[in-house]
Amino acid sequence: MARSYFPSADPTLSVWATNYKEKISSYATALGLTAEQVAIEQAYCDALIAAVNNVSNKRSQVKSAIDGRKATLAFEGGALRAEIGRHKAMANFTDAIGQDLGIISHSVAVDFATYKAKISVELYGGMIRVKFKKMYADGINLYRRKKGTMDWLFVARATKNPFDHSFTLQVSGQPEHWEYRAFGVVDDIEVGTASDIVEVIYGV
Repeated sequence: MARSYFPSADPTLSVWATNYKEKISSYATALGLTAEQVAIEQAYCDALIAAVNNVSNKRSQVKSAIDGRKATLAFEGGALRAEIGRHKAMANFTDAIGQDLGIISHSVAVDFATYKAKISVELYGGMIRVKFKKMYADGINLYRRKKGTMDWLFVARATKNPFDHSFTLQVSGQPEHWEYRAFGVVDDIEVGTASDIVEVIYGV
């Protein structure tokens, strides 16, 4: 007997459900189905098709909204930026006015000597997913070591959160206990102190 098949991906599901709905009545006698049972199954198909179509319509609406936002930012946003530029050029313009209108940036003082990276780890799709926040740094330098050992091994420079790490187990099928930590990086230089050590058992 052939393997069972029931699609889940759009638009395959819609095409499949339409085909099933149109043809199931042809096999009612062979499958011992009453007219009522056929109608119920066809109603199931209608619900699946409607759900797929609803998602498709929402995606179109979201895309239209995003395109509209881009156009508005380009035209009205550009025009407003030009007006703000003229305001800043006025002799009576002050930083106080700019701050009150929210049109000048606030510089954030960060003491990178005491900077401490923050990371977390979890198993994700057969890999170790490392999550972190830049917190004004350019990224992190990530290190790992086996639980119970002393030496930290450099893994990678990560500038995009999250960072996924995978590797081959020393013994196939035997999980390994690893510790991770990270340092913040600014202009290619490690800053501050190491993050708290986080642990994960890989290969389970």
